[in-house]
Amino acid sequence: MKNVPEAFSAIDPSPTTIHIRNTLDVPTENGHFQGIQVMETQGRKKLLVSGSSLHRSYILQVDMERQETDTLITLMKDPFRHAGGIQVSNGYLAVGIEDNFKKTSAKACLYNYRNGNLYKSIPDVIIDRTGEVKRPTTGATGLLAREEGYLMVVANWDSRIWDFYSVEPENGKYRLLKSFEAPDDWASYQSINLIMDEKDIYAIGFHQEMKTGRADLIHVSSVDHFEPQMKKIGTKFFNCTNGVDFIGAAGLEVEDDEMHIWATQKNASDHIAVNQFSQK
Repeated sequence: MKNVPEAFSAIDPSPTTIHIRNTLDVPTENGHFQGIQVMETQGRKKLLVSGSSLHRSYILQVDMERQETDTLITLMKDPFRHAGGIQVSNGYLAVGIEDNFKKTSAKACLYNYRNGNLYKSIPDVIIDRTGEVKRPTTGATGLLAREEGYLMVVANWDSRIWDFYSVEPENGKYRLLKSFEAPDDWASYQSINLIMDEKDIYAIGFHQEMKTGRADLIHVSSVDHFEPQMKKIGTKFFNCTNGVDFIGAAGLEVEDDEMHIWATQKNASDHIAVNQFSQK
């Protein structure tokens, strides 16, 4: 984008509501929707909604032209039953998939949706994470395409620690760049998305505050030299409607240099409400 802070400030806190007809059997036991993103494939705009359940993690795909669900993709099964907040960037989907019972193992994955690997549930990159309880989990992931590859952020349980990776999905390579421990007063973000303008890289953290959706704009680093600054520089509140909340799923879209925020309800039903917040 030309200027991320200006675009963020210009988003209308009142949404347009879209009602999606759901014809699929979406697993709901012991889980809920986690993240939401917009992608385009074969000339059609799709919504991708990640979810968790008792026995499997999944992506629910929605056709926006027909305003109905069209595909349910099982990502992994027990114990990796929890898919967290997601982000798409330049042909790839980033999603963290964890064992949310033991909380000692998880996989941060990239799927190529242009060549069909997402639909085959074949990750192009898997970052295996293991360790002490809660530390290696992958509750929220962000992805940003850059000239030299992709920048990926993986936040653990309650988004207390953010790990930044450099990822080259074409050859499966990745390396850890930096880790950041969030201050105690930072929120337990449900989703974290990355975005940049000509000068700087930012993150937007989404969470729910009482009955209001909240998004925090965080300055991550300059574009020229990646060195996390991690300074919160803005906050906006959003008036969710029709049962939508940022606990369910929230995510960022950039279209023609305009910023949009999408959110949906927490659980699947025959009709799924989606809110779109756009620049005024």
